[in-house]
Amino acid sequence: MSLCYLNFKMTPPFCPILVLLGLSFPLCIFAYGNGRVEAACSNMEPQHGTTAQTSPAPYNITVNQLTCKEGDRITVTITGNPSTTTFEGFLLQVRSTSQGDKPLGSFVISNADAQTLTCTTASSALSHTSDTKKTSIQATWIVPRGIPSDIQMRATIAANKATYWTNVRGPRLTYNGTNSGANGGTNSGANSGSRTMNPAIYCGLFLLFALLK
Repeated sequence: MSLCYLNFKMTPPFCPILVLLGLSFPLCIFAYGNGRVEAACSNMEPQHGTTAQTSPAPYNITVNQLTCKEGDRITVTITGNPSTTTFEGFLLQVRSTSQGDKPLGSFVISNADAQTLTCTTASSALSHTSDTKKTSIQATWIVPRGIPSDIQMRATIAANKATYWTNVRGPRLTYNGTNSGANGGTNSGANSGSRTMNPAIYCGLFLLFALLK
């Protein structure tokens, strides 16, 4: 005999309410463990039933370069400080330090401990795949076109479900604009050469003319 029938035989409307409540609790619990935290994309605040720590976060966010241009692949690493400090969950984005809260660019994962999330655009955020303890995580961020010049890695990092830090920031990156490879510096150099002749060429032609004469 069902639980709803035993306890609420005279008031059947309570039965669907219990079912809905029973379904909602596992969703709240499992969302933390599997890292599917799209609901936190905007404010990066996890729904753990507790508040963020106010002490300095025992974690570091580092990058392999501080200036970038469109198409660059930036290696970003989250580590414990000291290195033995572990964490279970995280949410990482790249945002402008002065303009809004929209995540920028896209991430590429390199191991099974991380996954990408769609926060406004595909793969614009990175999160954990399980609540196993980790001492570091690494991924690649691809620089998009036409973003603000002053950008920064920003993360929420959880030591466990009850203990987490928000607004953990990495170093600021400077965006230098579009890639100047094939369509920039190389071509502009060739074009400038066709417009002006090197003075040494003039000297060589003059000497050759004098000898022939």
